[in-house]
Amino acid sequence: MIAYFVACYPSFEKSLELIKKSIDAGVNICELGFPTQEASGEGIVIKKAHDHCLERSVSLKDTIKLAKAVRDYNKDVGIVLMGYMSNIFRYPIDKFVKDLASVDADGCLVVDAPHELREENQLRNALNKENLSMIKLVAPTTTDERLKKLSSIFSGWVYSLNFSGISGSKSADLEQVKSMIKKIRNYTSLPICSGFGIKTPEDAKKIAQTGCDGVIVGTAIVDFIEKNIDDKNLPEKVGNIIKNFVKHL
Repeated sequence: MIAYFVACYPSFEKSLELIKKSIDAGVNICELGFPTQEASGEGIVIKKAHDHCLERSVSLKDTIKLAKAVRDYNKDVGIVLMGYMSNIFRYPIDKFVKDLASVDADGCLVVDAPHELREENQLRNALNKENLSMIKLVAPTTTDERLKKLSSIFSGWVYSLNFSGISGSKSADLEQVKSMIKKIRNYTSLPICSGFGIKTPEDAKKIAQTGCDGVIVGTAIVDFIEKNIDDKNLPEKVGNIIKNFVKHL
């Protein structure tokens, strides 16, 4: 079970409590999305949460601080920062990697960084030196030729997109997901985790039966937080949602 959270949404303190309850409920890997104006791959729900954080001047540094707090709470949960290259480039790259290592995170996923990009290579090399993973995205449009090239740089696990486009926009086609997982397995022995279009525990159960090693839930969690943002019992309720997802896997 991989859960995506917009870091520091709705605030640093509440975000941390939400993540703690989610870990207690069975989340294996936390994706911490660092707020950015570049959120071109995010649907309207997650984009709105990004904007909420940006209005409060939440930075990449704050996300790393949150990652440290999560690691202090739990030594075993996976922690992956997820976002866009422009923020990391401005940080800049080498400092970002050193800070990531210093808080004992496990790696990062950069949505808009193809492996041909010079900055992606710089980031990947720096992560490799610190024994951190750079999670790569694979889409249904990814060709076998490109998959073959990517297979030499895959690390950690592979993020398999259930469809092309933005997150939270539609549901996954199970046959397409099965075909996608099978295709990726021809090129890597790393775990393959399936994301996009997993809106309910029932969706998660169906996706878990496609041959993937993990399911990624993001929009459903962020949407619930947004709709219940003032509920004093929000962390407990998010924890219960996570438990329900985990129970179906």
